[in-house]
Amino acid sequence: MANCELCERMGLVALADHAHHKFSQSRENRKLYPEFIDHPDNIMYLCYDHHLNKSIPKWSEIYFCMHFEIKPRSISGMELSKKFDPWWGE
Repeated sequence: MANCELCERMGLVALADHAHHKFSQSRENRKLYPEFIDHPDNIMYLCYDHHLNKSIPKWSEIYFCMHFEIKPRSISGMELSKKFDPWWGE
């Protein structure tokens, strides 16, 4: 079992008993990104108290895609990615 990542940042030790997805694991996101949604880079291990804290930042679809170096697959993500054409390429 891993330690809570947020507790460690504060110099504390607590066992992580929750897995927080940085990019939401919604039904739609699971359909669009099945091979990435449960990737260790998308998961932050947290204790119960930290996981209940709803102020934990979430990744946007664009940030998620940039992290994994893939093009967005949702319609809104594809539209937004047009602002990043040099990075996404053709």
